[in-house]
Amino acid sequence: MGENPGKVILNKMTGNYISHFMSSGLMVLLFLLAVSWLSYSTSDYSFRQDNYQVEIAYILTSLISLGWMMSMVVGISFDLFPLTHNLDSYNQTHSTHYLFINIVGQLLIIVGIFSNNLQLLFEMSTIGMVLLCWGVLSIAWPSWKLHKNSKEENINCGNVALIPSLLVPVSSLIVLACWIFRQKTGFLEFGLAFNVVVMMGTITLSLILAHFNRRLSWDVVKFSNFRPAVSIYLGLAVVHSFASMWHARGDISQTIFEYSLAAPLLWGFISTRPIKTIRNAVGPLQKPHSRLIGTAQWFFLVTGVMAIIPDFYPGKFTNITYVGFMFSCAVLSTWGSGIYLHQDHLHKSIHNRPGLWSIIIVNTIGMLSLFLIGFEVTVFGEYSDLVYFFMRSIALGLMIIFIFILLIRDLFFSMDTWHRIPMSMDRYAS
Repeated sequence: MGENPGKVILNKMTGNYISHFMSSGLMVLLFLLAVSWLSYSTSDYSFRQDNYQVEIAYILTSLISLGWMMSMVVGISFDLFPLTHNLDSYNQTHSTHYLFINIVGQLLIIVGIFSNNLQLLFEMSTIGMVLLCWGVLSIAWPSWKLHKNSKEENINCGNVALIPSLLVPVSSLIVLACWIFRQKTGFLEFGLAFNVVVMMGTITLSLILAHFNRRLSWDVVKFSNFRPAVSIYLGLAVVHSFASMWHARGDISQTIFEYSLAAPLLWGFISTRPIKTIRNAVGPLQKPHSRLIGTAQWFFLVTGVMAIIPDFYPGKFTNITYVGFMFSCAVLSTWGSGIYLHQDHLHKSIHNRPGLWSIIIVNTIGMLSLFLIGFEVTVFGEYSDLVYFFMRSIALGLMIIFIFILLIRDLFFSMDTWHRIPMSMDRYAS
């Protein structure tokens, strides 16, 4: 690969991902404390009550998608996009501004949860969501300039910059609007589906395809088919969002609603060519790859099947499939991409990278707890749902602890030298 001015550009923003990753991890821990509080609290909106379940699910999902998970996505974008798109679009002000607004927005919502005051929670959540939306909107224009420049200069980097420039800002505004107009029947359900299946699902699918196709050059999907694969998923996900609203209004049956959810998830699995990836991932001729991202690919299938299991009990969850998707596909693909990028900066051979099986195991335990709830397995009697809830929360907490240990070890105690330019940059920028 010849000298690319993007290498100079990257020097201005490289390493910013670390602060976003650390912020994401810390906010996950606060998120888990808030969720645990909802289990112990006796307020009108606690998990002990049957009231306001959709509203609480909406608030918590927004904390995930626009809060700590989005910090990971933005950190990856700040680090890679200036080089892959060959344009000095992001700067330190964008990074600092986004990080500050994102953290404050999350803290306001979490403080509202701890208040045990329903009206205050709703008001704080509205302000927090506005700030979270403001954060992603602040990077929309520089992200659009990256996409525009890649088209003008005919740079082969796909349309990935459309995620922070169009998909995320538009989705965040829809999520905010549905929350503000939540009194209208079906709006919360529409916004919840749009948040999880449209925005988070599209990001997850794009990360999986980018890892296997671009970073590893496995060619699981032809470059010309990349856009149609994501577009079909996006179309199916939007259809499900409307189906969620119509179901809440009583216009369609539960069966149609469930199959509308399964359709994008199963397509997400099929479109990533699982047979081709498993041939490369297992066996005597297996190739190195991120096992977190590989596992996220197969959880598309698991959650797609979960969506259509007859009489699958949701417990206290508004939609147990949404929860399963977020804490398997979305979390594993996002953190997997972030860790792989970090190891690329360390120029660590892909043949010597840890499989991170501990993270996969605890994540699987968390998913198992959802199936135990769904199949109403009462091993612990009347406290079974509570025990399964803590299984999932502890699993997520352990995942974050393992990732923290990995990052801190690699940054401060590793013999590997951190480099400004990630290894195999030609794979990202070709």
